[in-house]
Amino acid sequence: MNIKKLFKSKKAVSSAIATVFLIGIALTTVGILYGSMDIAFDSRVDEAGVITAQDYDNDGLIDTITMPLLNDGKNDADFESIIVVQNGSDYAWFTFADQLSISSVDEITIYSLGIAQQIQPFLTFYIEINFEDSVYTSHGLVATITEIPEEIIPGIGGDLGVEGFTGYDFIVSRTADDDAYAGGNFPAEVGFSPTFWFLLGEFEDNNKNPDINVDYINLCGNGDELDFFPYLLDQREFTEGKIGTQSGQVVVPYEDAGDHPGLVAIDKYGNWDKKDDLNWGKRGIVYMWSYIYNPGSAVTVNVGANGASEMKVWLNGEFLLDGCPKKNKWYTTDGVTFESGLNLIMVKISAETNSHFAGQVLLFNDAITAQIGTLYSVWPTINDL
Repeated sequence: MNIKKLFKSKKAVSSAIATVFLIGIALTTVGILYGSMDIAFDSRVDEAGVITAQDYDNDGLIDTITMPLLNDGKNDADFESIIVVQNGSDYAWFTFADQLSISSVDEITIYSLGIAQQIQPFLTFYIEINFEDSVYTSHGLVATITEIPEEIIPGIGGDLGVEGFTGYDFIVSRTADDDAYAGGNFPAEVGFSPTFWFLLGEFEDNNKNPDINVDYINLCGNGDELDFFPYLLDQREFTEGKIGTQSGQVVVPYEDAGDHPGLVAIDKYGNWDKKDDLNWGKRGIVYMWSYIYNPGSAVTVNVGANGASEMKVWLNGEFLLDGCPKKNKWYTTDGVTFESGLNLIMVKISAETNSHFAGQVLLFNDAITAQIGTLYSVWPTINDL
C-alpha cells in the first residue's frame, strides 16, 4: 500500500484503509456481545449464552446476529417482527424461526432485510423482538472486529501494539477544501484529524448558560474529568447534571463518517456534514475523547481546534488551548508532543445554540507531514488501557 499516495489525497485516509480491512472479512465473527436480558411475561425470554455478529456479504456492515435465547415462561414465544435500533434509526430484520418453545435454549439467527437495513460495527445498537404477547428489548450492544488479517496492516511491536486494539484506523488527511465548517481559516496546508471519538452529553440539557468549568464526570462519581479514560463497551453511567438523551447516560463510541471526515458537525439542518447522524438540538455541555496511537518515537506537532461554541482542549490531561464561540475561527498552539504509545485528546464544548453542535481537532506540521500521517485513531477496550 502506497501511504505517501494516500497522504496526497484530499479524501479521508480513514475511508480508504477502513474499506480495505473491513470488506475483506467474510463469515468472520465480528464481535462478542454481552447483554443482560430479563422480560417478565408468560413467554419469558432470557439470555442463554454469547451473542455474535457477522458480516456475510463482505461489505463491512453487520448483517447477521446469532442469539442463544431461553424461554423459561409459561407459553411458547411466537415471533412477529424484529427491529435493530442504531443511532435512533429502526432497521428491519427477520428470522426464519417461528417460535421459542417453553424451557428450551434455541440459537436464534436474525438477518437484515436487505442491504439498506445492515448496521455499522463499533456503534451501539439494541435489538427489539416483538412476540405475539409481548416485546423483548436487549440492552445496548456493540459489535467489534476481533480478527483482522495480518497482511492488511502489519502488526506493530511493543506492549501496546496496534494489533491489540479492537478498532483502529489512520487519522484522516485534510486540507481547507475538506472543511466546510471553517475552511476559510484552515491553519495548515495539510493537516490530520482523528475520526474515532467517544461522545458524552449533553449535560445541563437546554440550559441557556451552561458552565463549561463544571466537572460533570466528577459530579457523577466517576473521578476527575482529566483522568477519565473511556473505552469500548464502557457501561459507566452519568446521571447527574441534567444529562440529555443524545448519548443516553453512557459514553457512545462514534465514527465520524460524514461528508467531511474529521469534522464532527452535528447539525439538524444538515448545513455542514449531512451524513453525521447525531444531533444535539438543545444547549448543553458535550465531552469528546479521541485516542491517538503513535507507533514510533515521540512526535511534536501543532494542534488546532474549532467548535460551534466555547471549548477547551487537553492532551493526556494537560491543558492545550481554549476558544470562544466563532465557527470560522481556528485556535492553535504549537510544540505539542504525542508520546510513543497511547495519547488521549479531550475536547469539552459548550453547545450554546439550539441549531447545531460542531467540534474538530487538527494535527499539523509541514516539516513532518508524513510522520504525522502514520498515527492511528484507536478504540481501545479496557484491557488496552
